[in-house]
Amino acid sequence: MELYTDIFNQKIWFIVFKSVEHEVYFRLEVIKLTKNAKVMMDINAKKFPVSPSLYGLFFEEINRAGDGGIYGELVRNRSFEDTIIPDRCHVEGCQLHSPAGWVSPFEEAPGSIPGWHLRKDEAKADIYLDGKDPINSENPLSLRVEIEDAFNERISIYNEGFFGIPVKKDERYFLSFFAKKESTFSGNLEITLENKKGEILSSKSCQIASESWQKYEVVLESEGEEPEGILAFSTNERGTFWLEFVSLFPQKTFLERENGLRPDLVRRALDLKPTFLRFPGGCFVEGFSVETAYRWKKTIGDVTQRSSHWTLWQYRTTNGLGYHEYLQMAEDLGLDLMYVVNCGLTCQGRPGEHVPIEDLDEWIQDMLDAIEYANGPITSKWGSLRAANGHPKPFYLKYIEIGNENFGPAYNARYKLFYEAVKAKYPEIITIFNIHWEVGTETAGLPVEIVDEHFYADYDYYLMYHDMYDFYDRNGPKVYVGEYAMILGDGAGALKGAISEAAFMTGMERNQDIVVMSSYAPLFANIHHTNWTPNLIYFNGTNSYVSPSYYVQKLFAENRGDIVIECKVETESRFSYFKGEVSIRQKELSYIKDINISSNDQLLFKSEDLTETHALSRLEGDLLKIGEPSWKEYTITMNALLGEQGLKVRLLDSTKEWQQNYILWELDANGESRLVHINGWSRVKLTSNQMLKVNGDGSNELCARVANDHIYCYFDGELVHEYKMATIPYLTSAATLDEKNNELIVKLVNSSEFPLRTSIDIEGKDKLVGRQTIVTSENPYDTNTMEEPNKVIPLETALHLDSNMYDLPPYSVVILRIEL
Repeated sequence: MELYTDIFNQKIWFIVFKSVEHEVYFRLEVIKLTKNAKVMMDINAKKFPVSPSLYGLFFEEINRAGDGGIYGELVRNRSFEDTIIPDRCHVEGCQLHSPAGWVSPFEEAPGSIPGWHLRKDEAKADIYLDGKDPINSENPLSLRVEIEDAFNERISIYNEGFFGIPVKKDERYFLSFFAKKESTFSGNLEITLENKKGEILSSKSCQIASESWQKYEVVLESEGEEPEGILAFSTNERGTFWLEFVSLFPQKTFLERENGLRPDLVRRALDLKPTFLRFPGGCFVEGFSVETAYRWKKTIGDVTQRSSHWTLWQYRTTNGLGYHEYLQMAEDLGLDLMYVVNCGLTCQGRPGEHVPIEDLDEWIQDMLDAIEYANGPITSKWGSLRAANGHPKPFYLKYIEIGNENFGPAYNARYKLFYEAVKAKYPEIITIFNIHWEVGTETAGLPVEIVDEHFYADYDYYLMYHDMYDFYDRNGPKVYVGEYAMILGDGAGALKGAISEAAFMTGMERNQDIVVMSSYAPLFANIHHTNWTPNLIYFNGTNSYVSPSYYVQKLFAENRGDIVIECKVETESRFSYFKGEVSIRQKELSYIKDINISSNDQLLFKSEDLTETHALSRLEGDLLKIGEPSWKEYTITMNALLGEQGLKVRLLDSTKEWQQNYILWELDANGESRLVHINGWSRVKLTSNQMLKVNGDGSNELCARVANDHIYCYFDGELVHEYKMATIPYLTSAATLDEKNNELIVKLVNSSEFPLRTSIDIEGKDKLVGRQTIVTSENPYDTNTMEEPNKVIPLETALHLDSNMYDLPPYSVVILRIEL
């Protein structure tokens, strides 16, 4: 009956009959009923100015965003180091094992030479990695080419770049490399750019003149076009020679800077109208071991003297896009700078490492030196090095974020040391605490200016909590939403994902007195090497396209206004019904006994000995899961002793593989208790903390009752938590005044499948005149691709309505600029 009512109250069904040559056909057509909504604004109820820094860029070396992406280098594995195993790690099969036990893919076999190949036909020749006589200590390997007998054939050593070298007709390419030879080799090489058929697009002769390392520079100008070309070094003579640090750059980098950036991708980022750049990560900053953490001093100066390093994202970075280049990028784009420093902790989301407190001085000094390099006068040590690297004027680093997604007592202790060091020497620098949801942050007594909150969740999550910042403590720190995206469930990366994010963004816009910064993540992805989805900008060697989320980000940033005004919404809503099992971590089972689960007075599960096999219980990873995925109303009771790490009971757990979604009753060892919603990598505290009176003998009775949208938690018979799950509104909105243009900017997000007939109530206005921009599509799962880059794009038109009624399409984001 519930399903019947839902279907037939929301839609009108038509049976259409058609006669064709005396045959009768019929089809079923469904027309969705229009819903009503109201948006009420008072242009005189001015709340506060907009935050000038609300929208920015977060750049991380992930998805080949840097090497093989925005960084202009066209040669992959230019210094032949891509298969070097990080210190203290080892490889088994195709897996890399870190010192702390984290396992990740390592697909290149030791001794292989990614990106480089030998074309020899019948000749006797081979190529090897050679660790003898390196050009410097930072580049330990070279490529040894041995030609025993060429048989007068053309032998080529070629590089295929990052999934092909893009070559454009009539454009110039700057090649540089180091080479040496044995005395028996003549040194004659032909250097060519070739297409996939092996046809030569550009050619230059080069003579290797010495038996010791020398640098060679060649300019190649292409006579043809090839999106997936190669760079080849060819000869038909016998002998041995070596290559090292082979680099190929197009002349047309962004602003034609040496060691520069790919211009079309920079423009894509710039079109987002950002105000700041957060760099260089992300988990890239942390690494998975001390050796794989980001160390900025190894990324500046002559690129041939820089160390490469293996990243947490499972490939080696050249660090050609280094600290100085990030600073230069931000200056060229007119952006404020936010540098994320490693605070002596590797990634805690994976088994990581802690630099001992007593050894942190080096890491703290690195941070202070990074600030001096960016901001110091040329008379300072690091300011003078910046000047020597081509930039006498300071860059003006504005923000320092201390750590990335670090947490707990280990982070709190390190944060305090880094914070105090910054403020003692550079009080003008704005510091950012790297996490907010961690229990104890608010009571740790830490000085915090801005907190960084990250959200990676599903569609309903962003809609349920679109108003979370409406209730934030205005006396607390400011908020930077540093990473967010809908990554879970159907519609991630499609129009549907963009709509959920837009709904959440209206909450940020309504609360710009506290939410002062935000940045979507990740920014870039090479379509041939994607570690993470979704992303804003996708590219190959020559082209790019953007996701629906990109257009939402762009439109919100372009339509800022000056003053936030009161904006109230009346709309229908729906429930996000939770259902799922009970889950308890195995290591906590020894503290629990007498588990009973019932529903409607029917006993579903009873187990005094959790080691017994039961039809409704199973082990899954480190969890004992009890129940069925369809459970949505039940009561669980147990007797528990709170161990050293407390107790965590998952309710309504519908987790599938890595897509987490459950309500967590979290009890600390000291008796502090709370309810939390875990969704993906996002965490929202649903209730305030309660201090429980804990019996140390284990006679604590816990009882949790879940009933669709309500959760009740009892401790020794006393109700300690009660929570009613938030509903999901069909419409969310935010409004600002553009005082310069005398316009009201209204952002509207329809997250429902229904058209919304919406009353736009503005005192003194009975007509709507101005401009409208709409992002929608026929199907909420539509997205853009390289083949269909314009499947979901904004449509801007004039707005001229003789009333205040506006029709929002289903699944749409609308920006109205209304003339006042």
